[in-house]
Amino acid sequence: MLRIKQVGLAVGVALALAAAPGVAHAEPGYTTIFDGTPTGSDASFDKWAQVGGGNIALQADGTMRTSSGFGMRWYTVKSFGDMSLKVEYRDARTAPGYSNGGVLVRFPDPRTPAAQTPTSWAYDWAGASGPFPPAKHYQSDPASSDLGLQTSCQRAIPSLIPAEWAPTWVPVVCGEEVQINDSPDGGDLDPRKTGSVYGFADLDAQRSNAVERYPALGAWHTMEVRTVGQQYTVLVDGKVINQWDGAVPMSFPSRGLGDPPTMARQLASGYIGLQDHQDGDVVEYRDVRVKELAATPKNTAAPVVAGDGFTGRPLTCTTGTWSNVDANQAYVIDWIRSNPPVNDAPTDEQMGNVKVATGATYTPSSADLGKVVWCRVTAINAAGATAWATKAAPAITFASDAAGTVGGSVPATLALTLGAPATFGAFTPGVAKDYAASTTATITSSAGDAALAVSDPGHLTNGTFSLPQALRVEFSKAVWTGPASNDSSTITFRQHIGATDALRTGAYTKTLTFTLSTTTP
Repeated sequence: MLRIKQVGLAVGVALALAAAPGVAHAEPGYTTIFDGTPTGSDASFDKWAQVGGGNIALQADGTMRTSSGFGMRWYTVKSFGDMSLKVEYRDARTAPGYSNGGVLVRFPDPRTPAAQTPTSWAYDWAGASGPFPPAKHYQSDPASSDLGLQTSCQRAIPSLIPAEWAPTWVPVVCGEEVQINDSPDGGDLDPRKTGSVYGFADLDAQRSNAVERYPALGAWHTMEVRTVGQQYTVLVDGKVINQWDGAVPMSFPSRGLGDPPTMARQLASGYIGLQDHQDGDVVEYRDVRVKELAATPKNTAAPVVAGDGFTGRPLTCTTGTWSNVDANQAYVIDWIRSNPPVNDAPTDEQMGNVKVATGATYTPSSADLGKVVWCRVTAINAAGATAWATKAAPAITFASDAAGTVGGSVPATLALTLGAPATFGAFTPGVAKDYAASTTATITSSAGDAALAVSDPGHLTNGTFSLPQALRVEFSKAVWTGPASNDSSTITFRQHIGATDALRTGAYTKTLTFTLSTTTP
């Protein structure tokens, strides 16, 4: 009996440890909001409320697991604005197939959405460089036949769903769902894969990297959702797989359920939820943590695209100027090809965005003709806050280059022209004095170098008489390291007369020879 009790005690301790916060790990800057414990803190399971159909239940190992119908568990303690949210997830399905779930962000309190969302909305869109609609004023219209223009997000909750599902629908129409679905494309499977911002920025299996994850069914993965303003960045296992700007006017693809456009969803903050999707889907969640972002990158001068837009000729994109980033910030520059705008608030499918290159340079090809090519400059500061700015390239035009030549020849030229003769004026006998005079030399040379020199100045002479002190000659410039055209050098002459120097009546003169020469004709 003693042994039985000891075994029972050992098993009990093991279960308690499994349900303890061992599934969560501390990460600098992050606050854990789900650590696997049933109660006891703001990170415990009891701070997550279930709404809608189905259930997300706490498991003995400290994970949450989805089952049955459409619903969610949401974190009730507080809402979040700019943040980095990390959630570990896995597809825990044991039956054949793949599971569907989601991370829900930026939605109002599902119990009282009307108290936190406007009864109508109006939005002035200033436009953005790229494939985005021109500036326009958007406004809700409750009488419109377009359900996306109804007055507020909670008004768009379809009446056909069960009443108990209504709170679950609030994130779908008021906030954003970041999809979890690591299934391959094809058949009746949901085409929106993991990392899709549901309906607005959808990814296929290739762009989502689902093709790398679904063969390892049951493995744990980490999804990170960064929100800065209305910009969403989604990473899976540390790799950026989606970037989407909810400030751009965009409609939701029609499915007859009245999903509002982006203009009705632009909340500055909101709650966090985890989705259970439908019968047969089994997704497990654990270790949910949040870093609230205070200082976020701000673009203060737009990026610049240089280049003529001709095919086969490179375009370059510079980062522009940013604040709230580190001095040694490394920016990511992506080049994207899109369809021209087709209406006021196009869907993601209509925009047809395709990333064609990463790096500061992109060379357009014939595939870019008739498209909008633009660069996206992403800044990430030390806290992990991520923001970006865009710039459109010139319209892409087909070009064919052929080499042609035009030219002329330069004859060998080495020319020296002297200015007016220099004169010292009158010398005064019996007075010690330094006299100066000057003229100019004008140099034109097609040579690789040139040098100006003068013959031995000697002494000024007057018939058979000469001055005792020698004449000195100085140049303001005497050497050229390349061609010159009408370049000037000042020639200065200096003569000293001593107090005892005998001077003969008449003119003292000296003829000098100035030479311009080169060693590289």
